[in-house]
Amino acid sequence: MRHIPSLNANVKVRVYARVEPFEDPKKVELAIKNVVGHVEPKSTKVEEDFILYEFDNESSLYFIYSKIRDRQVVSTVKRLLLLNKIDSSTKLMLNRQVAYIGNIVVCEEEGESPLGPIFVEIESPQIDDVIEWLACEHF
Repeated sequence: MRHIPSLNANVKVRVYARVEPFEDPKKVELAIKNVVGHVEPKSTKVEEDFILYEFDNESSLYFIYSKIRDRQVVSTVKRLLLLNKIDSSTKLMLNRQVAYIGNIVVCEEEGESPLGPIFVEIESPQIDDVIEWLACEHF
């Protein structure tokens, strides 16, 4: 098991995806659970066409932290987190089909995931520290 350093910042994480009319919502929900490593959310919203999990700590980012290092895409993730940063938040898009099988592939555009991506929004007053923690080149 990879050692994950502590993040000394307040963080809120929202992981969500649209559910297409022809999709099984349980499969979309499983893909979301896989992205967060089955960490229990603070709250959930499961609707016919939308699923949202909300977290109030960094534990929901541990799986992503490990997988981006395993897949050696840390620099890509850091570039996207910085590119998508607005004020005190940032986001990543992940391929839904790959998440369903328990892995991570980062999307630069929504169309890169045929059924639409899973969105991971991260909010923190110390967003630069969170980005550095999640996508630090030194590990």
